[in-house]
Amino acid sequence: MERRDFEGFGGVRLAADAFGSPDAPPVVLVPSGGQTREFWHGSAKALAEAGRYAICVDLRGHGDSDHAADGRYDIDSYAHDLHAIVAALPSRALIVGGGLGAITALVTVGESAPHLVSGLVLVDINIWFEEDVLKRLHTAFLERTVRASSPEQIAQAIVAAHPDEPAPRATDRLLSAFAADENGRLEWRGDHRALEFGDLYRQQERLGVAASRIVAPVMLIRGSLNSTISNETLLRLQSMIPGAELGEIEGAGHFMGADREDSFNSILLDFLERHAPRKPLSYIGGSEPRVLRDALGCFGTGVTIITTFDGAGQPIGLTANSFTSVSLDPPLILFSLSKRSANLDTFTEAGRFAVNVLHIGQQPLANRFAQRDGPRFEGVDWSARSEEGCPILGGTLASFDCRNHAVHDGGDHLIFIGEVHHAWFAPHRDPLLYFRGKYRRLHFT
Repeated sequence: MERRDFEGFGGVRLAADAFGSPDAPPVVLVPSGGQTREFWHGSAKALAEAGRYAICVDLRGHGDSDHAADGRYDIDSYAHDLHAIVAALPSRALIVGGGLGAITALVTVGESAPHLVSGLVLVDINIWFEEDVLKRLHTAFLERTVRASSPEQIAQAIVAAHPDEPAPRATDRLLSAFAADENGRLEWRGDHRALEFGDLYRQQERLGVAASRIVAPVMLIRGSLNSTISNETLLRLQSMIPGAELGEIEGAGHFMGADREDSFNSILLDFLERHAPRKPLSYIGGSEPRVLRDALGCFGTGVTIITTFDGAGQPIGLTANSFTSVSLDPPLILFSLSKRSANLDTFTEAGRFAVNVLHIGQQPLANRFAQRDGPRFEGVDWSARSEEGCPILGGTLASFDCRNHAVHDGGDHLIFIGEVHHAWFAPHRDPLLYFRGKYRRLHFT
């Protein structure tokens, strides 16, 4: 198991545990409200053994994730967090969500991330709740998240919330959301403001629209004894999601992901192998660009910082791996820049640029110049080594000072071809590499 952190909406740090190889197809497991990432550890281990990279996350304000400084625990905040997680992964992820986690996944994929996922498994999901049911569940939820004198007291509160269902057996998974204080009493590990769901479950129209827009494969799973989510409810939701499948675990109620782990994992792995099998993915012209990006990410590159001066003489720079040599006679190199870049006009009008190739110790510099905002050159060693030269960063593996030779249209990018006037390099340093969305280093045999 590896501990990971992700940056969510508004800079909130989201804690996660990862199982398996990072190079394997990712699966993101999102718990329900009040639960922590440990709830999914059993399924995560099974996924890792089946050749997947399983990532269990804590919702904001839950477990080891940051509390929201602004107190935002609405569906939009949770959805933005999940969008940030799947967007940070090197390839498309399958999302497994339970309860609140399932609703978050539905909104995220239905509203903003249709092509960032390979599928959805939604557990114990309902988008139609009656007022009295909401109040009963919320009261019982608060009772088990205040300080308790014993694990039995928490278990009793869970049973009280679902009196018509089997008592949960995997209480260790549920108790992982609690920690003992100095007096030995158990306290919920999180921000208690996150327990006030407000109108989270009442956005029925919005959730219905989001469900109808999902284009990824979907599996809906419930326990047959779940007293608040009936089979009819799931059939109704299934009819709204094109192609959605329905799975039911006999004799299970809430918390079946832990109580009936073998049965649940069997359904989950079967769904994965049918809809996101571990075989080479293919891109056909006109299909979704994320697959093409993943394929292109299989080509390892170096990492550079491209620099120039703006019209006011201020240094401008950005991180790029779209750099290659073109010709020795004349000496030409190129890089490409997105037409959506805020610096596009600056590089076009400057008529010159420099390419600074980074070494393995300059990953922090690459991260700094990859940010959209913030002072990039502050505290950085750089200089213009000739009267009309561009900013050359100190200590790089290599630097090339160029004049624009040609600028070509390249789809959603412009291709800048530069003629090299000066070059510097340090032959005894190793390069910083980039492969499948991550920084890498050379491994010699």
